[in-house]
Amino acid sequence: MPRSGGDAAPREYVARGQWPTGRLRKDAPVSAIYGQEFVNRLLKALEARGNPSLRSIEREAKVSRRTVERVLAGEVLPDFGALARLEQWLEADLWPGRDLRERGRTDHPS
Repeated sequence: MPRSGGDAAPREYVARGQWPTGRLRKDAPVSAIYGQEFVNRLLKALEARGNPSLRSIEREAKVSRRTVERVLAGEVLPDFGALARLEQWLEADLWPGRDLRERGRTDHPS
């Protein structure tokens, strides 16, 4: 699947540890940094909701199981539709933005 700017899958930039909590390489593009933060926020939001099954997510949030699996695995970033539906369904801010950019890469917790 083609990616913006020729970036690899977000998980391909893990230097140490495992996706999504491992430390990213210093040369990781912003897409990988955002992808990692998104997945960690998504996991927290899903946990707060009682860790629903992929079938429940698909049925209730209207996001395909395969999309959720691939996003969680760091294979892809979510599209805007999936992002919006997940945020609405989970009642959570999932997409990192200004707060992550302002923190800077050296302060990134991974």
